[in-house]
Amino acid sequence: MSDVRKNRHRIAILVHGFAGKTGFMKEIEQYLSDSSFAEIYNEVLNVSYYDSKYGLDFSRTYDLKTPIYDPDTEQTLSSNFLNLINSVIQNQKETVCVDIFAHSMGGLVTRALVKFLLPKRKMNFQVSRVFLLGTPNRGTRLAQRVINIPTDIILTGLNLALELPRGGISMNDWQILKSQFIQMVPNSKFLKNLSKRLTEEEKRIKWYTVRGLNSSGLLEAVWQPFLFRKISITRKFPFIHIGLIPNDGVVDAASVPLKHAKNLTVPGATHMDLLKWNSKKSGRQVRDLLAPHILSES
Repeated sequence: MSDVRKNRHRIAILVHGFAGKTGFMKEIEQYLSDSSFAEIYNEVLNVSYYDSKYGLDFSRTYDLKTPIYDPDTEQTLSSNFLNLINSVIQNQKETVCVDIFAHSMGGLVTRALVKFLLPKRKMNFQVSRVFLLGTPNRGTRLAQRVINIPTDIILTGLNLALELPRGGISMNDWQILKSQFIQMVPNSKFLKNLSKRLTEEEKRIKWYTVRGLNSSGLLEAVWQPFLFRKISITRKFPFIHIGLIPNDGVVDAASVPLKHAKNLTVPGATHMDLLKWNSKKSGRQVRDLLAPHILSES
């Protein structure tokens, strides 16, 4: 086995997706801590950028209205994620080497941290590798359908409508328009900025993406009738054709790969199977597919 530690303090940081919690990353945490990977990482940390061990919590500071990244405010998920990392490595005298394992929207939070925040600050850590599991790098169809907009957005919209005639709108109310959910709409301003020319920091990091193609997940019955259907019209009878867009039950397969990454596919995995490194066959396939890359020289 190659020793990627190279006498440096190396940690693995695990981060969940939209409306998630640290429990979602538990199997990856156990695997990296209890297997031969324990020889690589000095620490394995499972964190939540929602600032709560319970994940998304509307009574907390970081809730659904908090943007992934916004240049006009420090109150963002990526800023909170950065603060969490700094709090962990603050006592280290030498530069810490960090590998990040991110699921779904957690990958966008990670990419925003690397692209927009790290170049502006002198850090005591260096991101070495990033593993993106089912990250909607080109957005997600879920964010395009009103039927899927969470209750918090709907209620905020109603409040805006009711308060508008009385002139009672505050800047905080409009923050919903920059929320993490809205930022994941395909072709959003946030995603366009995230996909612009790579920074030197992004070029230095080794990126990996993993996507699933199994759309038979728990949410299939809800999402499939409204999403992932492609309609085409031809000159041949029956003229209208309806086909299924490859997806993992939550994210389009085409949304995951990045040009500057090593892109991997596990056909049998659903969106949540990507995290089941011990309990699901397809999850173990994800684990075994990534293992050589984690063990290789960084």
